[in-house]
Amino acid sequence: MIVLIFSKIIYFVCVRKIILILILIITAQLYPQSVTISGVIRDKQTGSGLDSAYLILINKNNLAQRDTFFANQSGFFSFILASQNEGQPIKDFYISNPYPNPFNPSVNIEVYLPSSDAVTVEVYNLLGKLIDQKTFILSQGRHRISYDGKGSAGIYFIVIKYKGKTSVKKIVQLDYVDGSGLKIFSNQNFTTKIYKNTITSFYLIASRFLYVHDTIEIDNSQNHQLIFNLETVHSYVTLIDLHNDVLEKVVQGYDIGILNSINHSDLPRFYKGGVDVQFMALWVSPTSYPNNPFQQTLKMIDSFKVQLNKYNSIFAQARSSREIDSLTKIRKFAAVLCVEGGHAIEDNLQKLDSLYNLGVRYLTITWNNSTSWATSAQDPQASTKGLSEFGRQVIRRMDSLGMIIDVSHVGPKTIDDILETTNNPIIASHSGARTLRNHYRNLTDQQIIKIAQKGGVIGVIFYPPYLTSASTANISHVIAHIEHIKNLVGIDYIALGSDFDGIERVVVGLEDVSKFPNLTEALLRRGYSISDIRKIYGENFLRVFRQVCK
Repeated sequence: MIVLIFSKIIYFVCVRKIILILILIITAQLYPQSVTISGVIRDKQTGSGLDSAYLILINKNNLAQRDTFFANQSGFFSFILASQNEGQPIKDFYISNPYPNPFNPSVNIEVYLPSSDAVTVEVYNLLGKLIDQKTFILSQGRHRISYDGKGSAGIYFIVIKYKGKTSVKKIVQLDYVDGSGLKIFSNQNFTTKIYKNTITSFYLIASRFLYVHDTIEIDNSQNHQLIFNLETVHSYVTLIDLHNDVLEKVVQGYDIGILNSINHSDLPRFYKGGVDVQFMALWVSPTSYPNNPFQQTLKMIDSFKVQLNKYNSIFAQARSSREIDSLTKIRKFAAVLCVEGGHAIEDNLQKLDSLYNLGVRYLTITWNNSTSWATSAQDPQASTKGLSEFGRQVIRRMDSLGMIIDVSHVGPKTIDDILETTNNPIIASHSGARTLRNHYRNLTDQQIIKIAQKGGVIGVIFYPPYLTSASTANISHVIAHIEHIKNLVGIDYIALGSDFDGIERVVVGLEDVSKFPNLTEALLRRGYSISDIRKIYGENFLRVFRQVCK
């Protein structure tokens, strides 16, 4: 009897377990578990969480399916992949968060409509003034509303109205934009949001203004705890400055290995400013050393080598593009020697050869003083007197050595003669555009065009008197010269040539070599792409360097 009762109890328990399992299976099929995606977006260098970061989730099998999520002020994020059956039509009016936000020059919002009807979109500024308004007749499905900024930077509100429903989204415009306003992009075949049913793969893109986005591939088979480490655009690009005169200070005893409160340059500030490669000029005053500039140049090189040996763990000389590539790969600061002023060779080709062998990779043909074989831009005869026969020999020898020709400071007739003589692209290492600032040291549009046609580059200078006639200059003046060259010949012929430690006045916001990130931010706010900045900061010049300095 006891055995019978015990058998019935076991039977009852087993049946109950089977029923419970069946219920769980049926429930799981009817109400599948949602997948939680969470994590943090951090600064790669500091490890700190990034505010204003956001993520874009894209269905790998249907790139039109996407949604946007925002991290909190500490960079943390969490969202759920909806657990509805795949292919289910949109039943509710739904609007995504704006992306990117803050924005420059445009922002997007995804709108999902359960049925066809009119959608009115309005944009207001913070004071409630209507900036733009459009009504679209849209079909059922997903549509992307895009707003190209119209007006000054600030906070705006996008109001979207559909069948008596109203949704308001705050957007932040980073800079003045003269855009076209509201536009619509439709995908009428898209009738579902991103739902979880079968295993689906997604691209999850983490992004933030001033940073390079990062992408992780995930699927909806399980919860994910993710960490994104984003690198700043400034750190990501290779920054090469074509002209710095700090060696003029070094030869007088200045130590570039410690953080100084004077001058514009030292190794701590180079690293803080993200400078990867610095062309260090060997300039000898023609008035202080009228008879022996070559010997003084050698003395400057000796003082440079002392600094190299003293700080060899963080500082190295580069003589070739291969060495530049090797040093930048390990994030070690690279210096390349250059000579400013052809008077340094004392009318002697063998001294030119010696400088090359010591690592000099470009020669500025003249400084403000003319030589017996080339005429400077400051010379009254600059427009009529160019290269002598010996000057042409210098140019041909530089071609054969693999030394770049620099025409900053050089007179127009000499530049024309150089372009006629050389087989290589040339550079203007630290100059501005004369159209914007009428100064003899700047290049005319025709000169810029000729340098570009030869495949060369113009290093835009940071010296206020060459940028503007105003008493002060700011970063917008530097960008104005960049944009003038870009509009004239294209993005591929622009570089940077600060002239730090060779100038007595500085641009507001670019006070020393540590301030280069300010220029990067300003360019991004102006709408320059990461690709544009990579070209301006290094790729354009490296094209010339690799071609000439083989």
